[in-house]
Amino acid sequence: MDTQETRIYLAIIITGLVLGTIIVYFTISVIRQQRKNLELQKANALAEISAMEKERARIAADLHDDMAPVLSVIKFRVEHAALPGEDSKEQLKIASEQLDGLVIRMREVANNLMPSALHRKGLISAVGEFTREARDSSGIAITVTTNKELETGEEKSIHIYRMIQEVVHNCIKHAKATRLDLSFEEKNGTLRIECRDNGIGFDYALSSALQDHIGLRSIRNRTEMMGGTLQVESKPGKGTWYLFEIPIK
Repeated sequence: MDTQETRIYLAIIITGLVLGTIIVYFTISVIRQQRKNLELQKANALAEISAMEKERARIAADLHDDMAPVLSVIKFRVEHAALPGEDSKEQLKIASEQLDGLVIRMREVANNLMPSALHRKGLISAVGEFTREARDSSGIAITVTTNKELETGEEKSIHIYRMIQEVVHNCIKHAKATRLDLSFEEKNGTLRIECRDNGIGFDYALSSALQDHIGLRSIRNRTEMMGGTLQVESKPGKGTWYLFEIPIK
């Protein structure tokens, strides 16, 4: 190999190394930027959900602490109003019954916004209360099993509770199921939640891609924000299975 060929050969090698370095640097930069974008999206989603939960808590507190006592006083006055005539008494009785219904409904709304059992008794008790109410109102057989009392922290408890709410809501509204089984198992710092129904199933990949399926996206977003993973298996006529694995320690 003469001097000219050697120079050309070296020039090719150097050019290749420079181009390779540029490509590697560019690839690493793109990956880093993508990671930053994902972290920013995750932070924005977390901030949005946290703000939403705080607003729900505020509204629930307002309903429970401000409106409930006022309605109770109105009901007391209605029941003890001294008006002549049977027709007036009947009207007061109807008004009192309507107030009873309003108070009950208001408590239901407040509990849906921010369940008091979640703070008083913990995640499993709150899920138990919610699923019992769902079972009584829908007729679906719902079971909840767990291997131990869970310590998940307030923020994660709220996220998990909302995810279970969405799963149960989908089961009742869309799946046409007669049975839903929920199991909670904590092992080595990871909470494993399985949800299985015997409903009509659906195309998960298609449904999660559609813009109007906010509930499915919310479930996945909450799972990812907690550093967890979600698996879903569902086929038309075969029911639906969810598996959440969430680090809690």
